[in-house]
Amino acid sequence: MHFSYKQALLFPALASFSLLAGAFWFEIIEGLPPCNLCILQRWPHVVVIAIAFIGLVAIKQNWMLLLMALSAVSTSLIGLYHVGVEQGWLSGPSGCSNQLNSDSEISRVTTSLLEMPVVKCDEITWSLLGVSMAGWNSILSFSIATFAFLCWKKLLQTQG
Repeated sequence: MHFSYKQALLFPALASFSLLAGAFWFEIIEGLPPCNLCILQRWPHVVVIAIAFIGLVAIKQNWMLLLMALSAVSTSLIGLYHVGVEQGWLSGPSGCSNQLNSDSEISRVTTSLLEMPVVKCDEITWSLLGVSMAGWNSILSFSIATFAFLCWKKLLQTQG
């Protein structure tokens, strides 16, 4: 595996851009609105793209690849958490999951219902091969992080 610094920055940025484009495709074209955790998973991809831009035009340092890897790992972990919420292994953030107790006071139930978003984080709206969008984001983002880290390591070796 031999990539230039520029290629090492561009590939993760293009991959993150593709994942964002896919998310917006499902939201806008397919009519699948995102939940709060879905939106949270998008921001680290924006950061990966921003780091690539900064790394190409201003701060041309190999450690920019580590920042990309860290950002990609963060969205991968959010996606993994989201999968846990979807599968019922973990409870989701307040108001993002079906967490109403039958013994709650009617005023608390009413307040919870009014605060609950239309799209709940514990519902799978789309999957491929049994893996939800959050799962695919986690897998692909971890791949982006691994690529960026390995490129950083390789560039460090070639310079040293």
